[in-house]
Amino acid sequence: MSTTGRFATRCRQAGLSLMVVLIALVIIGFAAIALLRSSDIGTLIVGNLGFQKTALASGDAGTEVAIGFLGANAGGNLLFNDIPASGYYATTADACDLTGTRTPDVVEDDVDWTGTAPGDLCNMDAVLAAPAVGVAPGFTVRYVINRVCNGPGDPNSLVVAGGVTPMACSRLGAGASEGSTRGGASYGNLPLTGEAQTYYRITTRIDGPRNTVRYVQVLVVI
Repeated sequence: MSTTGRFATRCRQAGLSLMVVLIALVIIGFAAIALLRSSDIGTLIVGNLGFQKTALASGDAGTEVAIGFLGANAGGNLLFNDIPASGYYATTADACDLTGTRTPDVVEDDVDWTGTAPGDLCNMDAVLAAPAVGVAPGFTVRYVINRVCNGPGDPNSLVVAGGVTPMACSRLGAGASEGSTRGGASYGNLPLTGEAQTYYRITTRIDGPRNTVRYVQVLVVI
């Protein structure tokens, strides 16, 4: 082979090596970008999980405020009727979509969580759990309380207030042998001993950073 031929072959080999190196650099660049994006997504997920856990803890603080309200007003007949200013309602309000997920396309049955206006089919306003010890900065906690009864009035009454509908409340007996719920006049049973306690449902909504929204729901007996 002549000197000129060998030189031309080496030139072609050098050009091919350059192309391979460039392709390898492009592949490495894409891999680095993918790794960076994966790291960012992982950081975002961890951050969101942190916000969710903080929201849950703040929701527990709001629930404690609601329980405090029930405990302070359990005596007498104050809890026999709605107290909207305190977020308390004497019935289960079955027509209300408490979390907005049961009928997501219908707003008329939603609770007024944000202070705008309650739905015409619900008409329940949440109240702000403030001041509440344990609510993290940047989080807003609101709650509604529903007595687990089918109507207002004395849970020991045979009928709901101002009507003839039998009173039915979910209740827990105070006696050692009584551990089930009771439906008022529909069963006609009283605890063997002690005084029955009424169930209350507390629904708490927590709003926080990054559009964090979380609901916490508990049942308590007073």
